[in-house]
Order: sequence, then structure tokens, then C-alpha cells
Amino acid sequence: MGADLPLVLDALVVAAIALAGGVGATALYLRRRRSQTPSGPDVTKNNSQLEERVRVLERIATDRSLGLAEEIDSLRELEKAD
Repeated sequence: MGADLPLVLDALVVAAIALAGGVGATALYLRRRRSQTPSGPDVTKNNSQLEERVRVLERIATDRSLGLAEEIDSLRELEKAD
């Protein structure tokens, strides 16, 4: 192995650097992804908003009253205010 030893060691160093770069890039990617994912109160707030919208849609789908258009407009006004 004598003459090839420096080449083997250089290849191992290059492989170690590539591995370290890959691990570092993966860690940065996961950190960014975790910071962009809503959690805790944000998720609870979002779920509550979605549940309220579903309730409104269910009521609209089943309600056949004459005041339905006015109620829809008032809900749009409330959404714009938020």
C-alpha cells in the first residue's frame, strides 16, 4: 500500500469533508423547516378559525332564509375588518 497511502488518506479527508457538509446542510434545512412550521398557539388559532368557517359554510348550505345574502355580506365585512 506504500505509494498509494497518501492518495487513500486524501480520499478519506475529502469524503469526511463531504459528509460534514451534507450533515450541516441537512441540519440547516431542518432548522429552517421547523421555524416555518406553525406550532402551539398559532396552530390552535388557525384550527379555531377553520372550524368557525366550516360552521358558517354548513349554516349557509342548510339555511334557505331570505336574509342569507345580508348575513353573507356581514360576514365578509367582519373578515375584512380582521
